[in-house]
Amino acid sequence: MLFGSRAGFGLEFHVERDPQLLCVDVFLGGLHVNTWDNAFYPPLLVRKLGDELGRLRASTAPPVAFASPSAFFRLAERRMRDDAGAGIAPEVRAALARYEFLDWGECTNEVKAFAFPEGDHVHLACRMYEGSGVAGGAEDPREPTMVSVSRAVFVETLERSLVVAEREWSARLAVLTARRDARDGGDASGRPANGEG
Repeated sequence: MLFGSRAGFGLEFHVERDPQLLCVDVFLGGLHVNTWDNAFYPPLLVRKLGDELGRLRASTAPPVAFASPSAFFRLAERRMRDDAGAGIAPEVRAALARYEFLDWGECTNEVKAFAFPEGDHVHLACRMYEGSGVAGGAEDPREPTMVSVSRAVFVETLERSLVVAEREWSARLAVLTARRDARDGGDASGRPANGEG
């Protein structure tokens, strides 16, 4: 089931693929950003989706020193390359850190993404680093992948994804608990299987 869109921002759940993990393909601006690994640890994904909603749900002014999504993304990359952004004003460095996006564990390790709010829109920008051919510390000459999405659609995508992630994690947890209880000789209530106690 796909929430959002592949061309904008989307999360496609494959709930039947793994009995313990949550398999979710993440799309940003037409780019599938986690082709190498889409099996998320459910509690981590639930927490990260909630965190993103908490930060990006409300309409806000653009970040400090925001000129354009592309320019701000390149500034963010410079902050990462140049010893935590030497030469970048402290308030701009702080803003850059606040708008990091898709820091969702191992499944998104090879993408660096930012979500920059601007009124009723969220500008998303990302770059894949694995196999980019760019030497450590060098500026990547390629343009980042960028897309602007409606804040309402962006928030709805995160909200609907969070509901599914919570539901699926609860279901998986119930199965794991039942298996553990059966293995330990009790039922899910904690009573021994023989009815004693």
